[in-house]
Amino acid sequence: MVRFLGADVRIAADESTGTLTAISPTVPGHTTRATALIEAYLPGPSLDRTGDPLLRGLHRSGALAEEVVTDPAVTHRSGLLTVSPADGRLVDPSLGGPHPRRIALGAPANSPAVAAFARPRTDSPGFRQNDAVARALLRALAEVSPAADPASVAV
Repeated sequence: MVRFLGADVRIAADESTGTLTAISPTVPGHTTRATALIEAYLPGPSLDRTGDPLLRGLHRSGALAEEVVTDPAVTHRSGLLTVSPADGRLVDPSLGGPHPRRIALGAPANSPAVAAFARPRTDSPGFRQNDAVARALLRALAEVSPAADPASVAV
């Protein structure tokens, strides 16, 4: 059985019984005891703290943009990569727009498609986004390899 424990979970191990005890302030008065724990926490996105050497290098060199959301009172750095919503190309501030050959999809991008439980032949947003990215990649490949037979590259 899977139990979602709430936010700010605190876990303690009881060596004498070989069990774990979990509590959460968002579910007051509820204690869960178990012999196994599956940690499914995803840290918040952060380009400043990324462990990915490619993203870290692009970020430090200014070759990608972090999404920044502002209003008159607050500026919020989301930690997400700014991408073109049309085809997922990374926005490169030095170019003043999307980079022609750098693409990001999924949770680290600021234009994620909802794809949870997408079924085949449903034309889900995730499938449409992946199709648009595939078309953009094929176009980019055709541009860097002009000797390729254009009929072999469907876009």
